[in-house]
Amino acid sequence: MTKLTAKKVESTKPRNTEYKLHDGEGLFLRIRPSGAKSWLFSFSLPGDRRLIRMTLGSVDRVSLKEARGMLPSLHKLVASGIDPRNARAATQAENTQAVTMQSLFDTWIEFVKLTSTITPAWIKRHEDRWRLHLKKTLGNLFAKDVTRAHLAAALDAMSRKGIKEETRKALTTLNLMLDYGLTRHTIEHNPARMLRPKDFAATAARSRDRALSLPELRILWNALDEAAEVRKGIAKTSALSIITATAIRLLILTGARRGEVAGMRWDELNLETGTWILSSNRTKNRKQHVIYLSELALIFIQMLKPLTANTPFVFDTGRDTGHVHTDSLTTAINRLKKSDPLNELKPFTIHDLRRSAATAWGEHLKVKPHVIEQMLNHQPLNKLIAIYQRATYAEEQKAAWLAWGEMVEHQVANEPTNVFPIKSISIA
Repeated sequence: MTKLTAKKVESTKPRNTEYKLHDGEGLFLRIRPSGAKSWLFSFSLPGDRRLIRMTLGSVDRVSLKEARGMLPSLHKLVASGIDPRNARAATQAENTQAVTMQSLFDTWIEFVKLTSTITPAWIKRHEDRWRLHLKKTLGNLFAKDVTRAHLAAALDAMSRKGIKEETRKALTTLNLMLDYGLTRHTIEHNPARMLRPKDFAATAARSRDRALSLPELRILWNALDEAAEVRKGIAKTSALSIITATAIRLLILTGARRGEVAGMRWDELNLETGTWILSSNRTKNRKQHVIYLSELALIFIQMLKPLTANTPFVFDTGRDTGHVHTDSLTTAINRLKKSDPLNELKPFTIHDLRRSAATAWGEHLKVKPHVIEQMLNHQPLNKLIAIYQRATYAEEQKAAWLAWGEMVEHQVANEPTNVFPIKSISIA
């Protein structure tokens, strides 16, 4: 029997009735009267003499070489007593149910939004990270087909840009979404679990320990006054607005996180009692947190009433974006650091203001560490303490925040004098 050739396959003409040309090993070329040509595989299962024909595809889609390449696996299935048609149907069903990485990410994000397992701020970071760094490389791949090589390529591309911290966090995003897919049987394993930040030179940075002293905080406060000085309703410089400057002052006065301050709402505040109540969906540890506002903090908040009281947010920007963005606070600090005398200070970040407040509470006001931890709304590292120790030390916290407000007023916001003796304040 003569084997078929690609030329013969192409030149074979149709007849009035369907006919077939044998290529060997059960492979046939079928030619219909319409001129349509397709490949057939003929087989009989063990113990069954019936001849079964299976279509492998049209000549337009499957070449002679490709059709012959299918035969070994088909013969192997037949020898095992498996009908190749059933095996193909199962594969097609699996492929139909397969989801892309983009679909998996979308489903996972929807799940965490519904269950509130992480804060909206962290959800936003995962979404931005996917959109900016991972979607283009991974989005169109079937999740079940993704390998370590695929993930490594995406992370390597990020690492080459010098964004090591984002690369490390991107690996966390991938692990979380793929673990979700694993529990839903969308994928059989999570290839990200075999990767480590060190593989991409993205090991977590050493914990920072920068805390600004009272004189350094005064230099920053003066820079805020200068940059946001109002003349005829217009800021003296473009460095920052009254809104942004006040938000930074509140960071110093409260020691709160920048996202908490930036998103401060009027309905979270009780200006009569001087309390700011953060709901559980606004805090990192998902626990409601009460911050007591000093007189100085209340003065600055009251100053914003004519500007933003008719909006939900205290630090409303007047734009569609709503409240001031956390990145805007970082940008404002970075701009100020370029000018005298801030550029002479040891480098610091916006988050260092939180550490500076906490350090001052302990160093100057003698606030006890367990009270400071409550003021920062930290979860105890010891799980037993977290379970059984429910004391909030509300009175101690209130006294500390009020004393801190006085200290900022006398030692930071104004020229230091002897009117406010630091040693006289001790918070138990």
